[in-house]
Amino acid sequence: MLEGVVRFPPQFAARYRAKGYWEDRSLADAFTEVFARYADRVAIIDRQEVVTYGQLNERSERLALNLLDEGLKPLDCVVMQLPNVVEFVYLYFALQKIGCIPIMALPSHRQREISQFVELSGAAACAASDRAKDFDYRELIERIRAASATLRLGIVLGEAPEGFLSLTELIGRRSRRSPDELKKTAIDPEDP
Repeated sequence: MLEGVVRFPPQFAARYRAKGYWEDRSLADAFTEVFARYADRVAIIDRQEVVTYGQLNERSERLALNLLDEGLKPLDCVVMQLPNVVEFVYLYFALQKIGCIPIMALPSHRQREISQFVELSGAAACAASDRAKDFDYRELIERIRAASATLRLGIVLGEAPEGFLSLTELIGRRSRRSPDELKKTAIDPEDP
């Protein structure tokens, strides 16, 4: 359990379980079931491609394994500052598979907001586009990383300079890990 998290009162938890609102499984487990059941159905229509649930599962799993290779672990916080693109979805599901905690940030957030997210959560990684119009998110991440005791990884969609990870490469690269390793990262559905 993360410090500062307040659990639901037991009477509410019991009521939600009795009504079937809460199942004793994680979001990752629920997503995995849907991905398998509807593997051949369309999950996402992006400007450039159509993605099935099976492809979504495969790509998010590969990304999850590569993020484990890069040192992310269950309950690590990751700030996600990506626009409405298919890679956002891959990253979100990859983080769920690892048991990481995604912290959603708007593309319009800048130094003040992102540095507060990182500081308050102890985020281990920040993922963003390389740039939008005349704003360079890589410079933002680098400034925050230089001032942070916890922010280790800068993940960039687009051109990733030295010291940053390319989200596109992480999605496409084969991991040296077996997909079975994701089973070892399972977290308690009530955590954090």
